[in-house]
Amino acid sequence: MRRRGEFGASPVKIVLSLAVLALMAHSAYVFLPLYIKVYDFDSECEKEANFGAPKSNEAITKALLGHAAELGLPVNKADLKVQRSNSRLTVTAVYTVPIKFLVYTHEWHVSLEKSAVLF
Repeated sequence: MRRRGEFGASPVKIVLSLAVLALMAHSAYVFLPLYIKVYDFDSECEKEANFGAPKSNEAITKALLGHAAELGLPVNKADLKVQRSNSRLTVTAVYTVPIKFLVYTHEWHVSLEKSAVLF
């Protein structure tokens, strides 16, 4: 026995659920590789801050720009700042990564600061 309000409701719910699932999968497919690249660049900045004491600020900047270019991140020289004080080395990076979804491009503003004690 059929109920009047339920005719055809199930296929519509399935189609909508699959569409939402497909959008979520596409978003993950687009975002996760960029997130991994940003995380890798963050790790490289931390490494340069920890082990960059014998290097000059220009050499650290050049190494970080090369790594960003290798990863395909839109980081330029104006986005990086390397500072030294008497006891600390600080690497700061502020840049924007465009994330292109199906109908929208999101500007992801990344800001990181890594600091280490100089020996």
